[in-house]
Amino acid sequence: MNNNDNHSHAGDVAIQPRRMVFPFKQMKAKRFFDNNALKSALVAALSSTFPPGEGEFIASVRNYRDQIQDPVLKEQIRGFIGQEGHHSHQHKQANRALKELGWDAERLEVGFQKELDRRAPKLKKRFRLAMTVGMEHVTAIMAQHLLNNPQVFDSLEPAARELLYWHAVEEIEHKAVAFDVFMLCDGDQKYLRRILRLATVLFAVRIGIYMVLLMKWGRMWPSWKEVKSFASFLWGKEGFMTAMKQPYKDYFKPGFHPWDHKNQHLVEKWETSIYNPKYDRASEQFQAEASPA
Repeated sequence: MNNNDNHSHAGDVAIQPRRMVFPFKQMKAKRFFDNNALKSALVAALSSTFPPGEGEFIASVRNYRDQIQDPVLKEQIRGFIGQEGHHSHQHKQANRALKELGWDAERLEVGFQKELDRRAPKLKKRFRLAMTVGMEHVTAIMAQHLLNNPQVFDSLEPAARELLYWHAVEEIEHKAVAFDVFMLCDGDQKYLRRILRLATVLFAVRIGIYMVLLMKWGRMWPSWKEVKSFASFLWGKEGFMTAMKQPYKDYFKPGFHPWDHKNQHLVEKWETSIYNPKYDRASEQFQAEASPA
């Protein structure tokens, strides 16, 4: 057991579950991201994994919740569960809408959920939590790139774009929760590093397979121009994979903590320049528009 007070790294970042609603039914374009089949397939593949994946993240942390006595970390766990639960709900809605566009993300979601239901209970709790810690690192550095470069998603359908922005900011807010739980209850950071390598390979393979299946089922194969654009999107000078390389490697440094990446400012950036109140149930604008005339 490790008694380090890891949660203190989070500073003043609140883990605030927000109840958002996005107009997914307004999505009309089949190639809804930059008129590109590969970019659209990537978003659909990612979305298909989120409802089952977020549920597993919640379950893996809940397995250890009774061992946590620190009141701050206990409150952060509640926030983590609230945020992940709503992410799952909104991506379920998105997957239904994507199916209507010809991207059967819902079919993949259901299959992945059955797979987790069958396999997860047989796995050691330690392994499940370590997988969650690793995937939370991956999603946090993806979120960091997205919020640092929101213009990259200007060509994404508005509903999907706003969903990803919101999801990203909450991933940053709670990025250290699973890590802190693991370090408090176990503390073996070398084990976390080993499991991240496995989690990365499994995640990349799953997303690649899902992209191919989605394009096959929807009969939406990319042109050579789309392939080149997608390659640049991932591996270009300012591409997703290029930007994630160093933050990903930081995980393997001795004593690494997620809040060593001091990106709290991205939460404020979203709140001041990206956040759209018409999608937030708690906002005055949403409530005014929802009220009968």
